[in-house]
Amino acid sequence: MKAQLTRVVTGARPFFHEADMPEMLGRVEAVLRGGRLIFGNNTREFEESFRNYVGTAHAVSVNSCTTALEITLRFYQLSGREVIVPTNTFASDVKAIMYAGGTPVLADMDARTFGLDIEDALRRINSRTAGIIAVHIGGLIDPQFDRLRQLCRERGLFLIEDVSHAHGAMLDGRKAGSLADVACISFYPTKVMTTGTGGMITTDNAELADYARSLRHHGQGEGGLEDIINLGNDWCMDELSAVLGIYQLKRLGQNVEHRRQVVEWYREELSGDSWITIPSYSANVYHAYYKLPVLLEAGIDKNRLRHILQDEYRIEIGSLYDPPCHLQPVFQKHLGCHHGMFPKAEEILSRQTCLPMHATVTREDVAIVASALRQVVARCRG
Repeated sequence: MKAQLTRVVTGARPFFHEADMPEMLGRVEAVLRGGRLIFGNNTREFEESFRNYVGTAHAVSVNSCTTALEITLRFYQLSGREVIVPTNTFASDVKAIMYAGGTPVLADMDARTFGLDIEDALRRINSRTAGIIAVHIGGLIDPQFDRLRQLCRERGLFLIEDVSHAHGAMLDGRKAGSLADVACISFYPTKVMTTGTGGMITTDNAELADYARSLRHHGQGEGGLEDIINLGNDWCMDELSAVLGIYQLKRLGQNVEHRRQVVEWYREELSGDSWITIPSYSANVYHAYYKLPVLLEAGIDKNRLRHILQDEYRIEIGSLYDPPCHLQPVFQKHLGCHHGMFPKAEEILSRQTCLPMHATVTREDVAIVASALRQVVARCRG
């Protein structure tokens, strides 16, 4: 029986706990009445809370992860140098390298983790390589991440974590955002935790943190805006965003645990269906499940599946990231990318899709999605 069209199962959704609303709205009102819209107590509290949560010496808030990436990459002085980045990531990772004066070198994806293919990345290292950006795709930290970090240290390369998908993820009990030289984090509305828009840099490098604090506010020095020492920009997080971040962080553990429960519900509902695979990972990896990437059997048209579910069942499914960066027109134009460059990414992404996943997905939602998938999948075979 077809799902009821009155019920919508969204792919992603921001969530603010009802119990937090009175206190959170009180803080918002205090900001509006007080008139301190940037660099106030809320920003300081959010940065300090996030620093303590991740376990780094510094946390510097900014207005987006793209900003966090550009600041970080500018710190490493990329003129004439290259940075390796997975093709299956959001365009911001690649653009930020270009904004910072470097050359992006794309690498293929790992079919197990949907993240960076470490072996392919290592093959691309040369005398011009400055560092590597590793993206925790979907909320998963690659079980081999420590190996990648050690190899970067041995070769004198920086390693950046893109933690945009991985708030709350852990490897051997250590938080995402504390595993590399520096981490860049997004709080975009669809993410596990959100500030509306916003980002964060976490690091133990005091020099990098000071540089980030300067650049985010027009390059100011110790004398403020009358003492411009760097070519910065207007990149700071505002106080209202920081208020949201404070309460999102308080609920992060609860949010991630719910997502992990949702995954188990999907496993139960789809356990007998051989045309879909929900990957599993080792016990030392604590997956945050920003998304739930699954693999469809070869021959299933995932785009047709997505459109039928949306149009007839009002169920949203998506993918990570299809098309990958090397098939985006901007990078085909500027970097000379083309079809066939990264065969693993192209093949895997043609079968990868993401089931609805957010803090308000219910057991009933999962049952509805599973039922709809079974009804539709036969119509989508080649």
